[in-house]
Amino acid sequence: MEALDQMYSFNWNGEIKSYLDQVDLNRYQHVWIGRFGGSIAHGAFKNENGCLIFTGSDWELAVIMGAEHTVESATFIADSLILRQRKIMETLDEDVSSAMKKIDSFLMSMFNSVRFRSTAAKVTGNSSCLISVRKAGYLYWLSIGENALFHLSSSLNRSNSIQLNQQSSFSRIGADNTFDQEVPAYNMGIVPLTKGSNHILLSTIGLQSFPVSPYKSASRLQRTFKQSHSMPYFIQTLLRNAQAAGAAESITLIGWDINI
Repeated sequence: MEALDQMYSFNWNGEIKSYLDQVDLNRYQHVWIGRFGGSIAHGAFKNENGCLIFTGSDWELAVIMGAEHTVESATFIADSLILRQRKIMETLDEDVSSAMKKIDSFLMSMFNSVRFRSTAAKVTGNSSCLISVRKAGYLYWLSIGENALFHLSSSLNRSNSIQLNQQSSFSRIGADNTFDQEVPAYNMGIVPLTKGSNHILLSTIGLQSFPVSPYKSASRLQRTFKQSHSMPYFIQTLLRNAQAAGAAESITLIGWDINI
């Protein structure tokens, strides 16, 4: 059996289904996806978020996108990665040292390519894009824009949950593309995961930006996570609380547990 046959993918954007006034929780393989399109009564009328998930034998690649003006830019990013799905699979099926070096080089090459940038210039709007890859005992991220990546702890005796990436309101992918600038604005990193259970959460900015949001920091999320029984219960709690608060901005979450 070819390795590609063991690789799976999930792709969604708000144009496919908006989830306005609706909290949705779904599982793809062992990865949980939570979506809330925003409160219509408080001004929500469309959902411009998107997400893409690839999984392999010992890795996951998760992409979360928050677009503006239209969902075109998020769709373009997802389509660009799907077109390169086989190469991504081949890269991440290598040993961890090689895979982590090559995936960063691969993504930088894609985003900086003339073809990608010229096509991006033709889409309507821009998108934040956060790409996270877990391979064996390591977690990599490439962050462009305002999405957030958290490494959560389930221990009742520790409060070591952290936000791994830096968010920026000045960088996007799309018609106004950060990779068209003289110096592109993004951040990336790799961290080793802890022995035992690890809990990873990706979030669009909507989770942190609705009025009186209790989730503006990793410590706030940590308290909610410790009170949760599981990743799906945690994600659903976050979205239900946002819905109850009348959040107008769409919120998309991707979360999963991994034991090292």
